[in-house]
Amino acid sequence: MPKRSLMLAGGGLKIAFQAGVLQVWLDEVGIEFDHGDGVSAAAFNLAMWAQGMTGTEIADHWRAFRPLAAVGLNWSQLPKLFYAESLFTLNAFRKKFFPEWGLDWDKIRAGGREATFNVYNFSKHNLRPVTGPELTEDFLIATGSLPIWFPPVRIDGDTYIDAVFNTASNLEEAIRRGADELWVIWTTSSRGKWLNGFIGNFFGVFEATTNGGYKRMLARIETNNTALERGEGSEFGRRIIVRELRSEVALHYLFNFRKRRFREAVELGVETARAWCKDNQIAFLR
Repeated sequence: MPKRSLMLAGGGLKIAFQAGVLQVWLDEVGIEFDHGDGVSAAAFNLAMWAQGMTGTEIADHWRAFRPLAAVGLNWSQLPKLFYAESLFTLNAFRKKFFPEWGLDWDKIRAGGREATFNVYNFSKHNLRPVTGPELTEDFLIATGSLPIWFPPVRIDGDTYIDAVFNTASNLEEAIRRGADELWVIWTTSSRGKWLNGFIGNFFGVFEATTNGGYKRMLARIETNNTALERGEGSEFGRRIIVRELRSEVALHYLFNFRKRRFREAVELGVETARAWCKDNQIAFLR
């Protein structure tokens, strides 16, 4: 059997859509993954998966998500204006949502599911995939600490931030861990629509970086597979299959104020995943 990696790509709050896909892939189809990888806020979904939650449990947490309760202003930093550490904090996730979701660090660390949570060590300028046994609340918060918007997290003297500008989906790490199939859920927009203003420009840069890096990695995989077909030496030494589910999700990456929109995003993920499985001739359990 091929070794499968579940690739939960970063995409801000659009990852509520991811949860709907997980309901279908994990529960309705019964796909089993040997490894999971998460970047940015998608690592929150990965933590629930690594703990052993079902896809439906993960989806239900996002169906009940309260966006107005999620993010607070970093009041102590606002007077510093351009020198502020960040505009917002992720304290609400520490105090409200992680406990409500039932995240248990001991269970995650002792769980049998292999997982990598990507953070960027800014002090040493390297990408660090944190494994399940290493995961702490600080590391999980660091996965979503998008610069400007949220403060960096300092762990053992080093400064950690969101890894999304380095990689939005660490396909290379999954391949290094032996994956033959990469099941990618991609929610970052690829419409190519440039928006004016600070927020529009910021997320335009975000989309340029994430889509560009992802395409370069896909090109490496294609080159690898072509070389194998020709009987030549290849970068990865085996054929790598990418199974991608991609969608344009109407949610903004950060600024959403209606609970109803998260339920809609989850249901869109469910509907899209069901159609995707049918198109790919993947049988349902019932």
